[in-house]
Amino acid sequence: MKKTIHSEHGAIIAGLLTELRNQAGMTQRDLATKLDVAHALVANWELGERRVDLAEFYWICEACGASAESEASKLIKAFAKLDA
Repeated sequence: MKKTIHSEHGAIIAGLLTELRNQAGMTQRDLATKLDVAHALVANWELGERRVDLAEFYWICEACGASAESEASKLIKAFAKLDA
């Protein structure tokens, strides 16, 4: 199994997280406050420096007003294109 850190797959995840936050009209600090985490953690997620587990992904989506199910589906489709 490949590592996601610094991979194309990881970059897709990081991009989606940044997009969700921006669409919600939040700064990284806003999202960090809403999730009760350090600002650096949000920055590391968005830079692809730290992996996001499934529960964190769900909480991030909820905080941004997005459907975790719908966003996960987008990720899977993007991954499938990479692996084709």
